[in-house]
Amino acid sequence: MLKKIRNSILNLINKGDARSVLLKKNVALSVVVKGLGLGISYIRFPLILSYLGNMWHGVWLTIGSFTGWLSFFNIGLGNGLRNKLAESLAREDLLSSKKYVSSTYFIISIISVSLFLLLLPVILLVDWNHVFNMPEADPDTLRMSLLAFVGFFCLRFILTLIRTVLQADQRPAFSDMMDFLFSSFFLLGVLALIKYTSSSLLYVISISGGVPVVILTLFSLYYYQGRYKELKPSFKYIDIKMLKGLTSLGAKFFIVQIAVIVLFATDNMIITRLFGPEDVVPYSAARKYFGIVEMGFSIILGPFWSAFTDAFVRGEITWVRKSIRKLMKILTAVFLTLLSMLIASPFVYQLWLGDKVDVPFSLSVLMMVYVMVRSWNNIFVYFINGVGKIKMQLYMSVFTSIINIPLSVFLARNMEMGINGVILATIICLLFGTILHPIQYFKIVNGKAKGIWDA
Repeated sequence: MLKKIRNSILNLINKGDARSVLLKKNVALSVVVKGLGLGISYIRFPLILSYLGNMWHGVWLTIGSFTGWLSFFNIGLGNGLRNKLAESLAREDLLSSKKYVSSTYFIISIISVSLFLLLLPVILLVDWNHVFNMPEADPDTLRMSLLAFVGFFCLRFILTLIRTVLQADQRPAFSDMMDFLFSSFFLLGVLALIKYTSSSLLYVISISGGVPVVILTLFSLYYYQGRYKELKPSFKYIDIKMLKGLTSLGAKFFIVQIAVIVLFATDNMIITRLFGPEDVVPYSAARKYFGIVEMGFSIILGPFWSAFTDAFVRGEITWVRKSIRKLMKILTAVFLTLLSMLIASPFVYQLWLGDKVDVPFSLSVLMMVYVMVRSWNNIFVYFINGVGKIKMQLYMSVFTSIINIPLSVFLARNMEMGINGVILATIICLLFGTILHPIQYFKIVNGKAKGIWDA
């Protein structure tokens, strides 16, 4: 019986053109490794909560959200490299591919060192007790924790480019494998902390930052000595002229990225400033719970970005249309799953977190709507990003990022909606894309995109 099921799955995966087969293999592998990684993260959440306590755990979650803010310093070069490398690989232009990789490593390394030197005096001089709304906390603990966070981030900033290369080569599942290893070794580290140390935010940050640096270094050495030997970054192949192509597209991604960070990565800080770090915990718990579906759908969507690039470069629009239709069908399953999770949420929270966290049902409803709207948008965004026509998205993202924070504060404080108002503001901002992204998609695939829709 099991053999028949296995053979049926293999036949399904191997059915279709080469691009579709590669895509399905990546999705299948990603489902396994991301599913395991997600399970580990859910086990880890209450463990860290117990180790740090509600207040320091809220600080940990807030500091973690800074990752998005710091990421924008790559000025969109990561996504620019992903598209340009995918295009050059589709054309089998190995020389341009190597130049794109070498040039990106060079400029990202410069940015990374500059970023650390820029943030060092900020970390040492700012009153972080005031920022985190924690007047009684040890200021040295906050400073050292932030210093460790930024230091490890800057190293990871460079090393993570191997993941971009894998994604451009339509092998995102191997990139996802790294996330699984991050989660696994981080969990082992947390268990060791619980057993052998007293509560320390610095220890948690050191393990969460150090583990990815080590794993990314090992993966980089492995791939650049093996499959991507011909793409290995080299000073000899740094080409400033290639940076023009990367930065022209990367600059657009950069602005979109900043706007997206404002939209998605400011919630924890807004909640911390308005209500205190303790209220970040139920918000993050609800987001993490419904995030299971968001992550599951992102596993399916992940390989499509570069696959859309490859198909568009080759003029295979029929393949694009078929793929979008399949994704829309999958979205129905996403909705049904979210609805089931909403009904079961009170029981799951109790089983998962016990009496440590109280998550209001109204927050769960809003989080379900948030995931559904974002999943709808992402179907079209992945295509639009893949073909690099993101000017309309750029303007819309800037507009929504401008209104998001004041709208969040207005709904949360002035309308007395509490943390519900923060996620509701994000949902309202996302609604613009639910209409505009599909319109742009249809214009592009039907050859009718002009002006801002085609830029």
